[in-house]
Amino acid sequence: MTDQLPHGDLGTEWAARRGTRQLLHVDTAACGRTSDAVRARIGDHLRAESDQGGYLAAGAAEPEIARARTQLGAWLGFAAEEIVFVESASSALSQLLGAWPFPTGGTIWAARSEWGPNLAAFADRGLTVEWLDTDEDGRVDLDALTRRLRTERPAAVHLTAVASHRALVQPVAAASAICAPVEVPVIVDAAQALGQVEVEAGASASYGTSRKWLCGPRGVGYLAVGEPWQSRLTPVAPALSATSWPVGGDRPIGRLGSRESFFAGRLGLGVAIGEYVELGPARIRERLHGIAVALRTALADLPAWQLRDPIDAPGALVALAPRSAGLDVPAARAELERRGVLATAAQPQRAPQEMTGHLLRLSPHLEVTEEDIATIAGHLAETTLG
Repeated sequence: MTDQLPHGDLGTEWAARRGTRQLLHVDTAACGRTSDAVRARIGDHLRAESDQGGYLAAGAAEPEIARARTQLGAWLGFAAEEIVFVESASSALSQLLGAWPFPTGGTIWAARSEWGPNLAAFADRGLTVEWLDTDEDGRVDLDALTRRLRTERPAAVHLTAVASHRALVQPVAAASAICAPVEVPVIVDAAQALGQVEVEAGASASYGTSRKWLCGPRGVGYLAVGEPWQSRLTPVAPALSATSWPVGGDRPIGRLGSRESFFAGRLGLGVAIGEYVELGPARIRERLHGIAVALRTALADLPAWQLRDPIDAPGALVALAPRSAGLDVPAARAELERRGVLATAAQPQRAPQEMTGHLLRLSPHLEVTEEDIATIAGHLAETTLG
């Protein structure tokens, strides 16, 4: 079958860089498929660590890390020196919450679609969460935010730029522009956004992970904090000399990055970023969206499933809700895997203020074709209501 989806050459090239697949992979929102070049760079650095020792090998590779920080900054809206690497998005948030100047009993404003582990992290920090008004699709109501800020001030607004469980994109830039004049910081979880949709600039801080839409390795995350908020941080890391930190120098964020880390993985992320730049981020986003629209169209009238979002929803996440309470979503996901399709059964804990049951989440990347979409639709059409 000829691929009529946008930028078919990208799909061919993306697949060629990864070799033969064992499964039809529509689970990028969990963990994207790394390329041959990413895996090779990780292996090369591990050999260099064995030959030269970890610190000499890291020093020799620092220019690559600097390029990765520069590109991440360009995408996120931060300078390279405002970014550090950590192990994951969750560790980035933990570091940030520990150093941020929250008042005792401070309040975070967030949408009800917020990622569940983030809510737990806020509670662990002693923060109270209050809910933002949203429209019928779950997007923050900007007019309501403006009105509320006339009489109230949270310690911060936290936005998950793209939800984990469905195709919901928050207006980061517009919300940041509303909050900035009244000195309310906007902190953004970009874990599902970067690589899938265009990340809007303007946030006070942003964090995410390598392993999803960028298709870098696991074990690498990033954290960015801009001014004036970076100068107000109080890092809790051990007070080492500035020269002990390869990034940030005497900047507070330099002490939020992890010094003992999966350095080879950071270099793998740098390669993944380079591949994104080479193939063209805008074209990548266009094809991802085209694939998602085609997939939603093919799944729109299934007897056992209903779409959670409109067919033309942004990004590449496709969420299906069971039409019957008797349909076991984890069992259906397992059956898909037995048939050679990898997807996620999204638990309600992902967004405990919004989700009332499991969703089947499909998150295709560039290599998915129209033939693959037909295969997925055929398998799901055979799902019984239970």
